[in-house]
Amino acid sequence: MGVKTETGFTIIEVMLFLGVTGLLVIGVLVGSGVAIGQQRYRDSVNSLKSYLQQQYSEVANVINGRPGTWACDTGAGVSDSETGGGQARGTSDCVILGRYVTIDETGTKLTASNVTGYRTPGAADANSDITELTTNYKLGVSPIDQDVAEVSWGAQVVKPKTTSPMPFSILIIRSPLSGSTLTFSQEGIPTNVSSLITSGNMSANRDLCVNADAGTFVGKRMEVQIAPYSASQSGIQVPLESASVCD
Repeated sequence: MGVKTETGFTIIEVMLFLGVTGLLVIGVLVGSGVAIGQQRYRDSVNSLKSYLQQQYSEVANVINGRPGTWACDTGAGVSDSETGGGQARGTSDCVILGRYVTIDETGTKLTASNVTGYRTPGAADANSDITELTTNYKLGVSPIDQDVAEVSWGAQVVKPKTTSPMPFSILIIRSPLSGSTLTFSQEGIPTNVSSLITSGNMSANRDLCVNADAGTFVGKRMEVQIAPYSASQSGIQVPLESASVCD
């Protein structure tokens, strides 16, 4: 009578199999988490770029949402008229000249508003776009139809080579003198939007570095770049990672 032999796995072999399988699963999950975090980070950078590019379309295709109960004064200030002195759209002495975008002190909140202008009656045309705007116009920021957004996926705009939030201002104006689109930008948020209109704020190259949400590994940080003398959407770009100045 022959000996009956049973084959199978020992408890040690089963434990080894489960241990190796578990490590493989953990590796896949960690790798997937990193890939998702990197993709979200890239989305936040590209979303910021698209948001700024969209402002040039808003400048070219002006929408005046001011109700007739509101008025624009000689200081280009737009406010609700409580005494019934509102002005129907198209009847005030103000014009919409462009868009004003700010990034708040946390580096996460974006606000875009229409820029209104009031020209001094009878003033002679200036010899340059900047002089025309600073000498003959009062500028104001309209509270009507403001667009407020967040930098997506918990990212924030920071100063290059730091993790410090960077408040920032961008003024995009269609010149009433030449019809050209002008872009002025600077770090910080001025109390008077007219102070942005300088040749230095138009000729500077600006890098808005984007910091990922805490705990997200993204590798080399990226930025949204505003080119000098930007006049259209093409002036807002995301440079190659190899050209980044953020780290």
